[in-house]
Amino acid sequence: MLILMNAHQPPPVPNPYGPTPQSQPQQWPGSTQGNPPYGAGGHGAASQGHPGPGYGYPNQPPQGYGQPPQGYGPPPGWQPAPRKRQQDSDPGRFTWWDLGAVLFYVVGFIIGGIQLLALIPLSGMLNSADQTVQEQGLFLLNAISYGLLAAVAFSLSGFALWRSIKALAYLWWLKLLLIPVAWVVLIIFNAVLVTVVSMATGEELAQSENQQSIEAMLSAVPFLAAVVVIALLGPYVEEYFFRHLLVGKLSRHINVWICAAISVITFPLLHFIPALMGLVDDLSLITVIPYVTMGILFTVAYIVTGRNLFYAWLLHAFNNFMSLVNMYFLLPWVEERFGPLEPMIRAAVLA
Repeated sequence: MLILMNAHQPPPVPNPYGPTPQSQPQQWPGSTQGNPPYGAGGHGAASQGHPGPGYGYPNQPPQGYGQPPQGYGPPPGWQPAPRKRQQDSDPGRFTWWDLGAVLFYVVGFIIGGIQLLALIPLSGMLNSADQTVQEQGLFLLNAISYGLLAAVAFSLSGFALWRSIKALAYLWWLKLLLIPVAWVVLIIFNAVLVTVVSMATGEELAQSENQQSIEAMLSAVPFLAAVVVIALLGPYVEEYFFRHLLVGKLSRHINVWICAAISVITFPLLHFIPALMGLVDDLSLITVIPYVTMGILFTVAYIVTGRNLFYAWLLHAFNNFMSLVNMYFLLPWVEERFGPLEPMIRAAVLA
């Protein structure tokens, strides 16, 4: 009778707080010590000579105490999402078409081939006795030159331009915000640097012949026409040759910072071609400084943003656009009320 009663007794309930020293510890999967996977502060950890993990969060088991129960950790094969970072715009390889564009730029623009062809229909305006008509003819000559060069640049760099637009999405708001900030810093830095150099060398503060001729030419044309040629077409042509080709594509073969130095050195020379040819005498350290600092700013921005042609164009275009705004609106208003400005200030603002 006693045997039958014992046979119908329910099995003992296991201790939910872990095995006691008197009982055989249960072997948990993945555990070499026979402890629960994360220990509820029972006797299992203490019985094996390990400090009990207490009532910690079960998703973080101590080392050597087994694996957490299924459903508490990430699923098999889970990987954290990759962090976004600046992408390279991939300017591509230097092609024969690029070489042809360079030759066209040197022969047609720097040497003057395009100007010679455009002189035929514009000869009447350029030889006019009216100074305003002459300046308008000179502007049309530059518009034709930049228009042809911009058409070549856009056709050869269209895909790279589109890739750079897509790459601009990373921190786009910060990049756009830095454009006006960089412009203001550049003006202040140029003004201070030119003043220091003038005091150290005794060189007189003055605008270059190139800058003076630009002001005279733009005084005879509408503001919107100047924006199209000076603030849109001109910057893209220069960024295509001095950043996209000299830095972007050449950096596939030479260190990118060596390419940057080449770009910074050659960029000011474009604006002093008449001086290099001996036609004018305006090449000096003070007149070169604004173009050198601009070249450094555009080149560094191009490299830091992942050889981004679109961003370099935006930065260059904004600089030229603000110079036009100052030339057409701000400086006339200031000089009308306070008198002529110092040449150093005009050069820094209009560079």
